[in-house]
Amino acid sequence: MSNWHDMAPEYPPLSRRAFLTRAAVAAGAVAVGGPTLLARPARGSTPANGIHLAFGADPARQIGVSWSTPQRVLNPTLEVLRNGDWAPIEAIDRTTPAVPTVYHHAVVTGLRPGTTYQYRIRDDPAESARYFTTAPDANRSFRFAMFGDMGVSQGALDNLARLSEAQPEFCFVVGDLCYADVSGGIEPLKALPYNPATWDNWFQQIQHSASRVQWMSTVGNHEMERDGGDLGYDNYLAKFQLPGNGAMSATITEPVTYHYRYGNVAFIAADGNDASYEIARNRDYLGVAQDRWLEEVISSYRSDDSIDFIVVGFHNCMYCTNSVHGSDGGNRDRWQEMFERLGVDVVVNGHNHSYERTHPLKGGEPQDDAPMNATVNSTLGTTYITAGGAGQAEYPTTTHPAGFVVTETGARVPELAAWSAVRHPGHSIAVVDVTPHGNQGNASMTIRAIAKNRDVVDTVTLVRPRTRPAVP
Repeated sequence: MSNWHDMAPEYPPLSRRAFLTRAAVAAGAVAVGGPTLLARPARGSTPANGIHLAFGADPARQIGVSWSTPQRVLNPTLEVLRNGDWAPIEAIDRTTPAVPTVYHHAVVTGLRPGTTYQYRIRDDPAESARYFTTAPDANRSFRFAMFGDMGVSQGALDNLARLSEAQPEFCFVVGDLCYADVSGGIEPLKALPYNPATWDNWFQQIQHSASRVQWMSTVGNHEMERDGGDLGYDNYLAKFQLPGNGAMSATITEPVTYHYRYGNVAFIAADGNDASYEIARNRDYLGVAQDRWLEEVISSYRSDDSIDFIVVGFHNCMYCTNSVHGSDGGNRDRWQEMFERLGVDVVVNGHNHSYERTHPLKGGEPQDDAPMNATVNSTLGTTYITAGGAGQAEYPTTTHPAGFVVTETGARVPELAAWSAVRHPGHSIAVVDVTPHGNQGNASMTIRAIAKNRDVVDTVTLVRPRTRPAVP
């Protein structure tokens, strides 16, 4: 078991400090279209809390900046440095019924790919400079992180420190973000505490990272909050600016699903609650609409020769031997055949507070042996990863190689787990380094699970050849 710092000479984190220093000077010379330029007004006295970034539907040209204030402010405005002046973008306000906090969202468009911009919030008395960087429009090496089930805890702080050391370009966060509603969508547990203010504490906790790199999140069962409307998602939607290109149906007005591309990788955020057998709160609210959307989006990306890897993220586990939630048969029944037929490379889940990775699978059967440090041809099958150890209470594992799968009746049916390759029961995050095609004709995706003590508890490299078989 190696240490993350020991790995640094061989796999150096993507350095951003020097780049951002230079970009602060260069940003004023960036020539892009924008609103009328205004001189900076006098600084206000309303602090901006929980600043966080998100990609738009086109991450190379659109960025969402979100923040909150303790109460309403007059004309909340984001300012972005363009043409040497601060260009204002008016924000929209959203609120939730349980707290007076107001959440502000500004969408910046007309940006240049692969460019760093300086931004600030007009009425924020803080003077510190902040930056965001758009996605590249050409394939290059990059790093991202993926994890779920963070909460507000010492474990979360430990993993945020590992995140700061890894310096990813963005994060893919697969649900159960802050645990304001600890009932998790389970009706008998509604007597448990509910503290909506936990959201603001969580945003403050992640701001150092999320105000610098995009945090792209999915809903988990703990985002189905008891005062969040019919689906429980209203509070989540008030706090996040999502790409808006997800699955729609007659029952919703704003999707929590979405997709985007970053370099040679496509990312798809699904809603696992819609398919879960374990927690029925929102089962089938999208149904065939989400299935058709997934089929269309995955097929489109797989037919694009500039896309090498497809990563699908949602909360509920398809394959996990953890003894608390195990594997969800609903997600398997709905999506496994589709994912494997259309060539999804990685499915990342949370829900179980641990880390686990499968061998490449088709129909639940390993297609190759993929122990730690293996190199795997990703065309052989889909790799399923549980990355739910970002900070919430750790869960115990079952006795390897056994596990269980939850059926439609809610029964937990024991199963052997020959599909399980690597497991780690403690806190961790997954850090992923992507390399486009080189002279050898293969693109690669190296996944490392980094424990809170900096140990590297898993490493695997997925490769995809330049020439791929046609989609059936």
